[in-house]
Amino acid sequence: MRELKESLSETLQAVSRGELVRVTLRGCPLADIVPAGAATGDERLRQLVAEGKLLPPAKSRPKRAPLPVETLQLASALVLCERDAEH
Repeated sequence: MRELKESLSETLQAVSRGELVRVTLRGCPLADIVPAGAATGDERLRQLVAEGKLLPPAKSRPKRAPLPVETLQLASALVLCERDAEH
């Protein structure tokens, strides 16, 4: 953020040349500055699906993560059991 404030003019010039600029806050991505009219991620995905270059997911993601399950076994042991059951 600090760098963006200090170099806003240069950053906007870079974006006008077609560059994407990622803004971070303490090393974590905060925002992307893209040229006006650039396709958003969702638009680009729809375009790739329409062109047949990408297959949409078979089913949508759940609205929220499943609730944790209490067990006496370690997660690694459960995964190994599931792998063995698949074969």
